[in-house]
Amino acid sequence: MKKLFQVYGEIGFFVRANLVVLWTVAVFVVWVLSPNKALPYPQEVVQAIYEMWAKYRLLSDIAVTLKLNVVGLIYSTVISLFIAYLSVIPFFEPLNRFVQWLRYIPIIGFNLVFLTLFAIGWSMKVAMLTTGMSFFLVTSMTAVIVEIPRMKYELAKVLGYSDWHVFYTVVVRPTLPRMIDAIAQNAAIGWVMITSIETFNRTEGGLGSQIYAHSATNNLARVYGCLLIIGVIAVVEDWIFGVLKRTFFPYSTIAERG
Repeated sequence: MKKLFQVYGEIGFFVRANLVVLWTVAVFVVWVLSPNKALPYPQEVVQAIYEMWAKYRLLSDIAVTLKLNVVGLIYSTVISLFIAYLSVIPFFEPLNRFVQWLRYIPIIGFNLVFLTLFAIGWSMKVAMLTTGMSFFLVTSMTAVIVEIPRMKYELAKVLGYSDWHVFYTVVVRPTLPRMIDAIAQNAAIGWVMITSIETFNRTEGGLGSQIYAHSATNNLARVYGCLLIIGVIAVVEDWIFGVLKRTFFPYSTIAERG
């Protein structure tokens, strides 16, 4: 019992599982007993999810939003890693800093630019999400690269490595496990952006457009039902990234435990 309240107290799997159950029950009880009228009861949210599934196109909306998140994540990952890794070359450093600065500007602020470049629809949504996610992924991956000790560069140079050999062995290869973490974090940021993007551009539906529609009619149970679905999908997505990291870079989890 004492270890439960110690700093970095070591507890077993059984105790950890019971803690998860305990906190889940606590959140559920607070939810049920909450006097806030704007928060529907759990049974109302479950009933709303069933109605959206049975009477409306809930599965289609989930598929549209999930596809948008995955496509935007793939495009933003390719673009962001290119900009982040090339930041070690002085010629590309100003570009990297400019992209990082853009993360302070809401993506909706660029809607007229995207509207000019793309017709309203799927392409515009993908472009907005890709751009918005790239701002944050470039920032997080650049921070990872900056943390590489300078001594490693100098040691590689002393050993006679070429620039590209140094780039791969000192910059790219050691940061691959943390790249998975950065991409997983970026996927979560994407779920936050999707609701506003699908609210602005409601073509083809999606969970974001449904949240807007149900908010307009004050159907809070369906709004929270959509949010609950997004939360569940995001948790599953995060779990998949964890499995990928443990599978391809098992040594990184050993280092973290150390």
